[in-house]
Amino acid sequence: MPGTEPSSIPPTSDAIQIRRLRELLSSVGAFLAAGRQGNPLPVLQDLASDWLRAEHVTITVPAGTGLIERQEPGVLCGPVLIGRRVIGRIEATRELAFNAEDRALLLPLGQLIGAALEHAMLQGQVELHAIAAQAHEETLEHLLDFGRAVVRESSDPQVLALHITKHIPAMVGGERASVLLLPLDDARHPVLVLSTGLIAAPERAREVAEHGFAGLVLRDRAPLIIDETDTDQRWLGLKPGHSDTPTRCAMAVPLLWGDRVLGALTVTTTRSRVFNTAHLNLLELVACHVALAIQAANLDARLKAIATHLADSFEELEAALREIRAGEVTAIARAEAMVARLREEQLRLSW
Repeated sequence: MPGTEPSSIPPTSDAIQIRRLRELLSSVGAFLAAGRQGNPLPVLQDLASDWLRAEHVTITVPAGTGLIERQEPGVLCGPVLIGRRVIGRIEATRELAFNAEDRALLLPLGQLIGAALEHAMLQGQVELHAIAAQAHEETLEHLLDFGRAVVRESSDPQVLALHITKHIPAMVGGERASVLLLPLDDARHPVLVLSTGLIAAPERAREVAEHGFAGLVLRDRAPLIIDETDTDQRWLGLKPGHSDTPTRCAMAVPLLWGDRVLGALTVTTTRSRVFNTAHLNLLELVACHVALAIQAANLDARLKAIATHLADSFEELEAALREIRAGEVTAIARAEAMVARLREEQLRLSW
């Protein structure tokens, strides 16, 4: 009749479902924002609880051994999906029984939660890749600076080792480092150089070479990681009182030049389980450059020693020749002995 308002028509089931689906889609941003948090599940559970008008919602990832779907009036269960893959389960409870619309809209809710969790996972991977790329870039810069310093500074192997122990930890995420050197002329007397700027006592160097972690790396010629030094027998620590900050995690690589073992490079931290395969691979890459630098320093030091020895030998030969010209017969035997000694040294140097 004129002047009367039309009677309100109750919404159909399809209309309610469409309205609630629109509400869910309008909250996509909130779900994805929750996925960017460190622990997204509590926020996702609150969002799902609001949307389902449930008193309690639990999202379990992975799904575990519980039923994905349960048919009870006050309980609603469904899967959390990434594509077609079930990665978890949703369980909602309330006093008022869930109806067909609730059950129909549980699937898109599970897909949205799965998308939020996948977004969080992918975001985490991107951040890890960015951190790794930055770390590699910084390592390359450190390595370049190290190469420049090696070219400029002393060619003495021990001085070079001190420089290595001070700069290598920053390249690979460590705190301290040590270099165990095997001298070319006498590998039975190793030299242990520490990042504190000190050279360990000969007894300590032999102990590390024979029984320590670096010695094991030398013998096996393979890189290794120790996650926890307190429980790993391969680690030979300092005696009590020798270190205020004991090592907890360590990795070491051999310094190789062809078939020759020049020593071992060890990097340590005061925290447990810091290093992984990526750190070890990076340290092995750095060790290739370190081995080249040490080999060059060894050769340079040997050439200098040979030049000094030859100068002394020439002086002795010249003195012997002067004595021979003066009629000193015994000088001939001395000159012949010197020549024989030089030949032996020549054969020893032809490695």
